[in-house]
Amino acid sequence: MRLYFIHGHERQKEVILFIHIDKTAGQTLTKIIEDQYHISEVYKLKKPFTLETLLNEISKAKASKIGCYFEHLEAYLNQVPKGDTNINCIYGHIYFGAHRFLNKPYTYITMLREPIDRVISHYYYLQGKNHFKTNTSFEDFISDNLNRNVQTQYISGQFTPKDTPDIQKAKENIDKYFSIVGITEMFDESLFLMKKQFGWQDINYSKKNVTVNRPSRDQLSKEIIDLVKRHNELDIELYDYARNMLEQKIHTLDDQSKQELHFFIQNQQNQTH
Repeated sequence: MRLYFIHGHERQKEVILFIHIDKTAGQTLTKIIEDQYHISEVYKLKKPFTLETLLNEISKAKASKIGCYFEHLEAYLNQVPKGDTNINCIYGHIYFGAHRFLNKPYTYITMLREPIDRVISHYYYLQGKNHFKTNTSFEDFISDNLNRNVQTQYISGQFTPKDTPDIQKAKENIDKYFSIVGITEMFDESLFLMKKQFGWQDINYSKKNVTVNRPSRDQLSKEIIDLVKRHNELDIELYDYARNMLEQKIHTLDDQSKQELHFFIQNQQNQTH
């Protein structure tokens, strides 16, 4: 297999497809990725349409939401020069499946977060940014199909508000297509494995896009927490699956790598204090 060099390190010639899921430390990882590559080597995919526009098109065409999504995504990805061998990472709020529009080797990465905490963080982030057109209660937000099992939607590639995303498909995608599925609560460990996988160097970071003025889980009623759990059962299952995989990868590291991980975590903690 052909290899290429990045910052003096060789790695597989694969395009990294980073699925950025809201409120999973994705902004922090995005900044780290951008620091690792020249601006010409990364391609940020912004959503080429608003959700409102997409829903209107679906209504008019009576098409499936996922079909419409990938139709738009294909047109958007066509902007990436097909013969451009400089592109090393494509990232953004994209669902699994973007690889079908590439003509080069690829691998996926993402971050998953403990689902209850992610939902709380996402709601209060949107509320703080005045994203809601009306006064949307937390209960209404939780109950909206668009906000249920969001992480499973992304990883399964099923952006379908009326249907339940396929948890088995999400697990199969992780097993087959993802080099690393990081865990927000184990961010430094996840980052270390990505660093080893892709030859990243000189990693320094500060947390980005942190939600402020949000309650902790303990400050919310049991009824609310139970509602979040009920509407995110698949995300809870997927999170546990991915976390077990990550912990197993760490467990199987050789002694030298475990020592490197220890020093890496220590160094990151020293930088943030």
